[in-house]
Amino acid sequence: MEPHLRRVSVLSAGVGAGHVRAGQAVVAALRQALPDAEVLKQDVLERAGPGFRAMYRDAYVALASRTPRLVGWLYDRADEPWQSRWYAGVIERLALRRWMRDLLREPPEIAVCTHFLPAALLCHLRRWHGLPTRIATVVTDLDVHGLWLDGRADLWCVAGEEAHQIMVAAGVPPETVRVTGIPIDAAFESLPSRDAARSRLGVDSARPLIMFSTGGCCLGPVERTFAQLLTLRDVATVVAICGHNERARTALAAMIPAGEEDRVRVLGFSSEMPWWMAAADLLVGKPGGLTSSEARAAGLPMAAIHPIPGQEERNLAHLLEWGAAIACHTPATLAWRLRRLLQDAPRLSAMRRAARDSARPCAARAVAEAVLSLAAGQAGAPEVCMARAGAGMPART
Repeated sequence: MEPHLRRVSVLSAGVGAGHVRAGQAVVAALRQALPDAEVLKQDVLERAGPGFRAMYRDAYVALASRTPRLVGWLYDRADEPWQSRWYAGVIERLALRRWMRDLLREPPEIAVCTHFLPAALLCHLRRWHGLPTRIATVVTDLDVHGLWLDGRADLWCVAGEEAHQIMVAAGVPPETVRVTGIPIDAAFESLPSRDAARSRLGVDSARPLIMFSTGGCCLGPVERTFAQLLTLRDVATVVAICGHNERARTALAAMIPAGEEDRVRVLGFSSEMPWWMAAADLLVGKPGGLTSSEARAAGLPMAAIHPIPGQEERNLAHLLEWGAAIACHTPATLAWRLRRLLQDAPRLSAMRRAARDSARPCAARAVAEAVLSLAAGQAGAPEVCMARAGAGMPART
């Protein structure tokens, strides 16, 4: 019997776009699964003051841009499950006390967290203030960092079997951990063929297509990377997607040689990312949890560049192990490596297969099913919706 839920909250924190996109995917899946329930989504940082937002979000971006090795060192130092973070917790609770008060006044029956900040705050409210909400935490990287393990959730949704083993080794009850994959847009469950996607987007079907995703924060030497990609326009179409970063879009657009607009495009935010990934032959970008999950769902090999030490390096290690990516450590040799890869059809085909075989395109539905099981008191129920990307997906040629 399907449980009756009146209100479910999906909570994230806008530190980079990945956590928020995962939350949006979960919201869509829950609204489909629970048409009579109120499914709310919220970025908790929007309820904090500008000073805390700057410290929590902007300081991280600045450190990752200017001192990435320091970020990696801090990441490793903090990677200890159940580590006491009382000083950080006090600051977070002070900054979000109004949001916490509102939550206690009108609590949801279940809260799904796609960032560890709201998960930790909810666990605190439940332990010390009697919050009746059940908590589901969705880990949005391929690895599980100790920061996710800062409170006892009722349900944990993780990317893969190794993440499951990490959780169990940290003392999490196995029956509360579900291998769902990282939730992505439902459009990735049934992508069009490459030719159909290119026809819709107006892309030359006879030339390879390289897609360059700068990432929302545009970390790393974006212009040097794009300059390398421009040297490949004799053999491939190059499309750069800059998201909401208008400064990056303007800078890259100014680099396009005159008369080459048919071979090189620079776009801002695009609602057609699934179509672009379906159309592309190769993705150049940072190996974030969401981006790499979307690429694998599209059967799209990655050329990973400038991973942030810590979570992105760990994501990349998984992608390399699966054979779904190559690592490009310097812009100086990027074009040379990509040209070789485009000329090696068997290797590129093998990478496409590896990407599809490691994908979980219906992860958002799997998270929604896990939440329903939690509501019914069956958090450890068998996995559902574990179809791979190859199932029901047109072959890429």
